[in-house]
Amino acid sequence: MGDWVVAHVQQDDAVVVGVAPRWSELARRDPTGRTQVLAANVDLVLVTAPADRLSVARVEREVALGWDSGARPVVLLTKSDLAPAGLAEELRSRLAGVEVVPVSTVTGVGAEEIAEMLRPALTAVLLGPSGAGKSSLANLLLGRGAAPTGQVRPGDHRGRHVTSNRGLYAVPTGGVIIDTPGLRSLSLTIDRGGVAAAFPDVEALATDCRFGDCRHEHEPDCAVLAAEREGRLDGRRLANYRKLRRELEFELRRDDPTAARENRRIWKERSKAARRLFRDRGY
Repeated sequence: MGDWVVAHVQQDDAVVVGVAPRWSELARRDPTGRTQVLAANVDLVLVTAPADRLSVARVEREVALGWDSGARPVVLLTKSDLAPAGLAEELRSRLAGVEVVPVSTVTGVGAEEIAEMLRPALTAVLLGPSGAGKSSLANLLLGRGAAPTGQVRPGDHRGRHVTSNRGLYAVPTGGVIIDTPGLRSLSLTIDRGGVAAAFPDVEALATDCRFGDCRHEHEPDCAVLAAEREGRLDGRRLANYRKLRRELEFELRRDDPTAARENRRIWKERSKAARRLFRDRGY
C-alpha cells in the first residue's frame, strides 16, 4: 500500500498502466521466509509503543525497520494516560536519537503534534502490536471512526486483531496515514543500515574497539563491553543490538552464499588474531 500509479480512466473504469518507482519501502521477513512489503512511499514510520505493556526491545526492532525503510521513525508512547511517571523520559534515554511523543486518544495529548508532522502533505504508516491503539489514533486524527477498533483483553491488555487489512486515509489537516494490522512477527529483511541507525550510541563506541569487526561479546579491548561494565551503556540495549545483528547475519547467509563465505573468512581471521593476542599477553 502506498504506491503511486499511472491509471487510464474512462468513464467509471480505471486501468493501472504503470507504477512509479518507490522512494521508501517498509518491509519485514514473514514467518515463511518471504519479504512482505507493509507500506511504500512513506515519509514517517510512527512506531506505536503502548504504555500499559511496553516492550522496549520490540520498539528498538521497529525503529530499525523504520530506518531501513528509508523513512524517519518516530516513537509514539500510546495510552500515555496509563503511563507511570517518567516512562517517556526513560524511553527517550534508551532510544538514542529518536523522537518520542506521548499520545493518548483519551485526553487528546499528542494529536496536534502528530498532525503537525504530517503537514502539509507527508505520508505516515502506523506500526505496532495489536492493541497498541493504532486504529484509535488514526480515528482521532481523522475526526471520525474510519478505522475499525476493538477492546483489548483485560488479562494481558493485548488486542484481538480487529484491523485485518491495511487502510490509507487522508487526514483533514494535511497528509496521509496508513493503518496496519498488529504483527506478532517482525523479522528484519536485509541490512540497509537500520540497526546502526537505531543504535548510534553502540556504533560510536565500537569505533574504539581493538578489532574493526568486533562482536562486542568477549573480545579483548572492546570499548562497548567496557562502556557496559562502567554503566555508560544499558546492558539490555546491548543485548538487543547483538540479537538484531545476529539475525541480519543469518539472513545474509541464507540469501547470499558468496557473502556467507566471506563472512566466515572474516571471522576466521578475527579468531586467529584474538588467539595471537591472548598468547602474546601470556593468557
